[in-house]
Amino acid sequence: MSIITKYVSYFIFIFIDLFIYIKIFFREYFFYSPKINKINFIKSVLTVDGLDHKIYEFGDINASNQNTLLLIGGIPTDPMDSMTWLANEINQINDNLRVIILNMPYYEDDFDIDVNNKYAISNGRDLVTDKIIDFSNTRVDCKFSHENQGKKIKHFLDALNINSCHLVGHDRGAVILEYFAINYPEHVLSYSRGSQVWNYYKPEWEALAPNICVGPPHSIMSTYHQLRILLFAVIFLKKPLDLLSDTFDSKGKRALKGSHLYDRYTHVKYKSQITYKSYFYKFKQSLIQGGKNSEVDNRSKLLDKDFPIMQFQGEDEFKYNKSGTLISDQPYFGKYNLFKNEIEDIYPGCVGQDLNNYQRQYVTEKNAYKEIQLKPNARFSKFCLIPDSAHFNVIENPYGCAKAIIDFIDETN
Repeated sequence: MSIITKYVSYFIFIFIDLFIYIKIFFREYFFYSPKINKINFIKSVLTVDGLDHKIYEFGDINASNQNTLLLIGGIPTDPMDSMTWLANEINQINDNLRVIILNMPYYEDDFDIDVNNKYAISNGRDLVTDKIIDFSNTRVDCKFSHENQGKKIKHFLDALNINSCHLVGHDRGAVILEYFAINYPEHVLSYSRGSQVWNYYKPEWEALAPNICVGPPHSIMSTYHQLRILLFAVIFLKKPLDLLSDTFDSKGKRALKGSHLYDRYTHVKYKSQITYKSYFYKFKQSLIQGGKNSEVDNRSKLLDKDFPIMQFQGEDEFKYNKSGTLISDQPYFGKYNLFKNEIEDIYPGCVGQDLNNYQRQYVTEKNAYKEIQLKPNARFSKFCLIPDSAHFNVIENPYGCAKAIIDFIDETN
């Protein structure tokens, strides 16, 4: 059955991909250039150990360490492009800051997968049969493990002559920066993490996917055709879960050409369906060398570090959309609270957001975002909700993310 599903999906996606490519062409190339391409930021390469890595820079390149931010994005869209709107908003708010975007190390096309004698430690799961896909005999390329990618960040900072800086990671980028921060805490001024699980997770929650995703379903996503099916289903069909904020989706559909919103909608709605093709097998290498449980366990090493940590989360995570489907995969409250040890529960006992149980006394309205009250022994220094956004908050509401990050850095400095 799974083999049939695989080849049927390949056939169907010939037509879906054709539709997506045509849509992107008319939205982004046909007598049009995305607005972000017209902004004055520097695209270059950083050469480390004779190898070239992409780097984008905004703002004051001579800024001090205290005013330097290092950003790494996640997937399924291009990790570099997904952070450009956030970097631009940060620069608009304070152009004295130096904002650097790096790619997930080795994800550029120039880097190949060179397997060695080490093997995968995480398995996959068949979406149709719900059986384990055994990767234990699959050889890996260690440079794609998030731990090694995190250590590589130190080489990048050395090449840039940066001794310390503020870290901003989204999705997989947050995990990579986490490994860097654990190994080199003396180089971290602060750490802002978006749309990433924290340190409370029950292994049995994995089996709820795809109907209820508590954290990304990595075991399903580690197989190419399953990732294709899942991404198309959640973005276009909004089943078995939704992935975009209703507000962003609604406004994005009506956005005018020539606006950042129009371009951001193109990026997350359409380009998310194809960009992962160029790096899927590298992404698979990252997944099978770790996994959600090992990442959660690893975060215990952050508890005794003394740099401040802030979480910025889409406010619409685990909200019900207009059709009654749960949005996204990162609940910060209720029955599947991923941040149980950190913040007061604002929807206690709930699966999705239930306004009848809303504990508004724990939520403070800020300018462009909201803040949830921390528990007395929390490791976090701040927990921010970004309105009108879910998992892709840096794309759905980059201004809200930028305000939360800059306020946090100002408090830190």
